[in-house]
Amino acid sequence: MTQSHILSKKERWIYIIVASICMVATFPGRTQGLGLVTEFILADLHIERTIYGYYNLAATLIGALFCIPIGSMLDKLGCRKVLLLILIPLAISVLCTSLANDRIFFFVSLVFTRGFGQSALSVASMTLISKYFPKNKLGSAMGFYSVFTALFFIVVFVLMGQALTHLKPIDFVLDDAVVSIAHWRVAWGSVGLIILFLCVPLILFAVRASVVTPVEEEDNSPESTDNKISISYHRAIRTNIFWIFALSISLFGLINAGVGLYNESILAERGFDAQTYYILLALSMPFALISNLGVGYLAQKKVKLTYLLSFSLLFMGLLKFAFPFIQTIPQVYAYTMALSLSAGALTVLFFIVWADIFGKREVGKIQGLAQMMSVVASAIGPIFFAYSKEWTDSYSPAFFISGGLTLIFAVLAFIVKIPQTDSLPTHDG
Repeated sequence: MTQSHILSKKERWIYIIVASICMVATFPGRTQGLGLVTEFILADLHIERTIYGYYNLAATLIGALFCIPIGSMLDKLGCRKVLLLILIPLAISVLCTSLANDRIFFFVSLVFTRGFGQSALSVASMTLISKYFPKNKLGSAMGFYSVFTALFFIVVFVLMGQALTHLKPIDFVLDDAVVSIAHWRVAWGSVGLIILFLCVPLILFAVRASVVTPVEEEDNSPESTDNKISISYHRAIRTNIFWIFALSISLFGLINAGVGLYNESILAERGFDAQTYYILLALSMPFALISNLGVGYLAQKKVKLTYLLSFSLLFMGLLKFAFPFIQTIPQVYAYTMALSLSAGALTVLFFIVWADIFGKREVGKIQGLAQMMSVVASAIGPIFFAYSKEWTDSYSPAFFISGGLTLIFAVLAFIVKIPQTDSLPTHDG
């Protein structure tokens, strides 16, 4: 399906906001979102914590497989249709999770929530920007997209926290028996209804189903470089640059997932209390947002993405080596601020690189594979950090190993070549 990526200035902002909302709609399929209701699920369904961990791991790995077909569908059917095909079953999956009363039904619902949410919708959200924005505006678009996504996620987490704190169970009479719906089920089911009755109409009214009319300041002709240069999926995955970006950013996802899940325990090992953990959560956000915008701006100004990736990985690798030696509050604050800058840069680069280097024709499929690798890595991350603690009674080995791997990828990113325009392999056929 041919999709023009040319939008008016007003439409560009609408698409950035819509894509950000779609990414936030992945909330119920993400570890951080599920974490808010985990304890309620364990209590209501009488699931052992270790069994729940295996459920979560299996659902994440199975859900990662959704990335590949969704990527192909985005390239063939367009973003509007595929977003609708994702959002509707995601909403139903979330509603089913809120109604689950046995382990099998819960696990199946969890698989589809992970698959349509964390995997498929993430790919579709990124592709909405990649498909419709020209290359010379992709960097700034992805920067603002990252900022809006982060801000919307904050709102969602705050609202969900308030709902879980203040909502009461709903009681009603059915066949002379009083039926009670737990407050967490009401809150979680409400998320499904919001996706169904807010996000689905938003896609119907805000995302174009047909080719967009060109605007004067940009060339949308078939001969334009932005449309003509495009690498097929099969050729893209045979390039070194694809694997360096995909694997290095997946490594970042692995580290982020492991540290994110055990952050309070990791800080406790260094002698910091729970209050410090909560302060650091708030402290990281503004620096990540600054980095989102900064890297988006630099990418738009034609700074090589490989150099931006290399510098970000070098910075992160050194920070990982430094963390086991942190002993004071100022040190952990400085570490968090610096790490947030690096993490924010890597997030934006993950969004930008695929369309920028490989073109738009099969960017959905290319992003799908990269997202699948990232999801699998994020599933492995907590296990990696958990075994470090179990085998050595410390998280430090996990930091040293991950830091070393990050530095290796920093070197590879610096030396890898971006194919010149005249040497790029075009799409097959």
